Amino acid sequence: MVETVAKKFYENIAKGIIYGVKCKSCKKWSFPPITACRVCGSRKVEWKKISGEGKVYFYSTSLLPPKKFAKYSPYAYGLVELKEGPTFFTMVEGLDASSPEKIKAGNAKLPLKVKAKVAEKAGMNVVLFKVK
Repeated sequence: MVETVAKKFYENIAKGIIYGVKCKSCKKWSFPPITACRVCGSRKVEWKKISGEGKVYFYSTSLLPPKKFAKYSPYAYGLVELKEGPTFFTMVEGLDASSPEKIKAGNAKLPLKVKAKVAEKAGMNVVLFKVK
């Protein structure tokens, strides 16, 4: 079932559609989609398009990024909270991650509004966020 969730998620982002899941029991959202609610554990979840609106609260960068993302380094990797509620770490465009000083100065300006977008990175479609 997990493979089905991942396959459906990636097939949809290839079309530019970003989904999360909303629990029918407690009404909480999860992103990226999973088979059971992260809050109450119910398996009664439904796929819904996310707004893509959110805020970034903190960011940093990786000194040793995964090999397939090394050519994008340095890139900002931050804590994003979606309007729907879920929080997660993801790539964020529009934040300066070029030095510790720039990261410190950038974090002093947070939170900032962000918007989700689908982009091709390392030969695959990924969901990332861009500062508005």
